[in-house]
Amino acid sequence: MARILVIEDDPGTQLLLQSRLQDLGHVVVIAPTGAMGVMEARAGGFDLFLVDVMLGAGIDGYEVCRRIKAMPHVHAVPVVLVSGQVKGRDELHRGYESGCDSFLIKGDNTLLEDVVRAMLRTKALQDDLHLQNRLLDEHNRRLLEERRRGADLEVALRASEGGAKGGPRGDSAVLDALMVVDSEGLVRLVDRGGRELFGRDVEGRNLGSLAVGSGLEAFVRDARTEPRHGFRFDLRPTSARDTLRLTASVIPLVPRPGHPDPGLRIVLIQERSASVADRRDRELAPLIEAARSVFHPGNMVGEADSTVDLRARLAELAKESDPVLLVGEEGTGRHRAARALHHGSNRRGPFLTVDCGAMAPESLERELFGHSAGAFDGADKAAPGLLERASHGSLLLADIGLMPSALQRRLVEAVTTGRTTRVGDATQRRLSCRLIAHDAGDLTSRVEAGTFDPELRKLFANHVLRLAPLRERREDIVPLAEHFAQRYGVHLGRPRFSDEALWVIESFDWLGNVRELESMVERACRAATEPVVDVDQLPRKLRDLHASLTRNDEMAPQRPRTDRPTGTHVLTPVSPMPAPRTQYGVEAAAVEEEPISLESFERKALLRALEHTGGDKLAAARLLKIGKSTLYRKLKRYDIK
Repeated sequence: MARILVIEDDPGTQLLLQSRLQDLGHVVVIAPTGAMGVMEARAGGFDLFLVDVMLGAGIDGYEVCRRIKAMPHVHAVPVVLVSGQVKGRDELHRGYESGCDSFLIKGDNTLLEDVVRAMLRTKALQDDLHLQNRLLDEHNRRLLEERRRGADLEVALRASEGGAKGGPRGDSAVLDALMVVDSEGLVRLVDRGGRELFGRDVEGRNLGSLAVGSGLEAFVRDARTEPRHGFRFDLRPTSARDTLRLTASVIPLVPRPGHPDPGLRIVLIQERSASVADRRDRELAPLIEAARSVFHPGNMVGEADSTVDLRARLAELAKESDPVLLVGEEGTGRHRAARALHHGSNRRGPFLTVDCGAMAPESLERELFGHSAGAFDGADKAAPGLLERASHGSLLLADIGLMPSALQRRLVEAVTTGRTTRVGDATQRRLSCRLIAHDAGDLTSRVEAGTFDPELRKLFANHVLRLAPLRERREDIVPLAEHFAQRYGVHLGRPRFSDEALWVIESFDWLGNVRELESMVERACRAATEPVVDVDQLPRKLRDLHASLTRNDEMAPQRPRTDRPTGTHVLTPVSPMPAPRTQYGVEAAAVEEEPISLESFERKALLRALEHTGGDKLAAARLLKIGKSTLYRKLKRYDIK
């Protein structure tokens, strides 16, 4: 609902515009003269101005528009000039020169609705950008204050220890970079710290090209509605600096209710240090209990047999402490399953993760096992590794198949003995974390190729869970799509997909699995303006599939069953006397008595499938190659009971 100021001197036009705009759900304020309109506009609080060009006595619409645009607090509010008749380009030129955003012909109610919707959408985007700029300014201010306090504290510590007489060394300071990234992974805004890390020409580039092979882009892209913290990666060395060990946090900008999602994310990158890690752990500790309910195995969405079995296995293994290997293609929900294992248990420690393919071998070793003071250049303080910091918790080894061989052997020794040692330190420390790993394969092929330690493979051999790709569990597609629509379509009210859209979504081969489906739903909801998301809002590849399915919608005939139906859908036996058929194999009675339509053939296909399967709905869904939820929806649609 928007608040619109109508500046119009004609009572009939006032009544017409007020009635039409109120029917659209907006609040309308009327000003009969230009002077009164300027006074109302100066008070603020409006989302759109509709100004008549010819206002009779006093100032005209062009001058009203010019004065409104000169007010700093309302100059961003769209102004639409309304004219009874646009006589030529001079009138249009004069209007746009005065600052108006659009022209509208008086009396064109259809165009009125379109123009108002477009202008309000523009206003909402401007409000969101303004809010985001204020958030960034506030965030930058806090970061500067925090950096200044940290520098002052370090100087004081050095002075108290009789250390350096000057300020902190430049190479030991914590690097901060702040970026704004869109849903495509492109950098929209970057601060000076970001340019120092990645170079001057950063804006407009993709995160994947700035941190090659680190997995940073995927980490940022997956942060859609909730902040994500603690992603560790290495920035490759250049001629001017050595390898940087960095940590990234992402804060998605969630839209206000009733406003579209801009798809922007704030990315904060910091150089890893023990103090930063400890502070992050303290901040995350209060969230653990809330995460237990969100990531419980029972809350995993899906109706396929494999998903039901996976939920049961996750709930069962969550009670144990043995290592677990999650096998599945990228995007199948491996990280989500790992969180379910951790948060479905009673483990009181943190859930930590490390990408085994995102770091150099030396950095990965220090991350896993920690290091002592002086173990390498720049190691001023001792730091615990993830194996220690995940004490009484869980450690996810992402893409474990990419772990270097030397680290594999060291990890086997640590798990076997239950003891771990830091780099540069012979002191043994107790290992009390649960190991969870995921990979695209079951590691057998890597063992046979000699790139993976067979002893490490044995550690995970007892508990291997396979996450099926989405194309093998089509029953999950519709529930997942509807689940994501509720998450990303908040601005639409109660969003849902049309039956036609669900049919296309369920028929598509999701090579990117759940991650690709989620991304598609997010984009579709962002493009939609109504609660019902239709085929037109889907990406082009799904619209093309819809056109193909519409042209080739055929079903091979099935042999009917002769035994008596025993399921829930009991049908009247078909007469053994076959009806005469046309040359295309369709019963003549159907041609004479029923209209030719897709609905009639679809209803017959449902009845034949149920008859063939003896009323078994699940078997009928498999026979028709559709999901069970789709079958129930179609049975309800055609009133088949």
